[in-house]
Amino acid sequence: MHGTAIATLLVGFVLGLQHATDTDHIVAVTTLASHSENPRHSALVGALWGFGHMLTLFVVGSVLIVLRLRMSARAEWVLELVVALVLIWLGVHTIRNCFSGRYHFHAHEHGGRRHAHLHYHARDEHGHTHDAHAGNPARLGHGPISVLVGMAHGLAGTGALALVVLTSIPSRLLGVIYLLVFGFGALVGMVVFSALVGLPLAGAVRRLSWLNAMRFAAGAGSALLGVVLAYRAFLPASFPF
Repeated sequence: MHGTAIATLLVGFVLGLQHATDTDHIVAVTTLASHSENPRHSALVGALWGFGHMLTLFVVGSVLIVLRLRMSARAEWVLELVVALVLIWLGVHTIRNCFSGRYHFHAHEHGGRRHAHLHYHARDEHGHTHDAHAGNPARLGHGPISVLVGMAHGLAGTGALALVVLTSIPSRLLGVIYLLVFGFGALVGMVVFSALVGLPLAGAVRRLSWLNAMRFAAGAGSALLGVVLAYRAFLPASFPF
């Protein structure tokens, strides 16, 4: 491969790493990862989000590049609004989970002295309760949801990235490879970030008040950003209809 092409792909990877730190991406993945309880699970959340992001970015972007098409302003507006609504949903869902479940006191005896600890059992989607220290089997951040959220973010950014590739990379093949490398860079960046998010969560697992406070803050931040993005979408300067 020509040296210029290699340099272009390296730049794409670095820009992908940087792309992972976009505010809406960070907020979404932080909210998803807040349902995990250790860095390994958090990193998995980031990997699933990154895979979904890379998938739609590569598939849709490749079509635009190969056919030399540009995404319409209306389509981009709709996709950005979808991201805003996803952030609101993530936030509301996370906040609701912070107040679901069952609190009660467990009595313990240490050194001949009997005392009680506030304890919490999380409630899953079937209405069953589970020990919070053992984890919730229906964690929001795991499985298809993380992939779908990543796909929504990937779609929202496809039009702008494909346009950049169309105007700066003359080769269609190199442009398609660039999309893949860019998406992989975003995946790697998000895995690292998600693992870092998991560190304080792991320390807070046995401290219910701290864990719920962190999850509540993540959910509130996600909902607030979603509302701000939705409001901006309907401003006259952004509204394409």
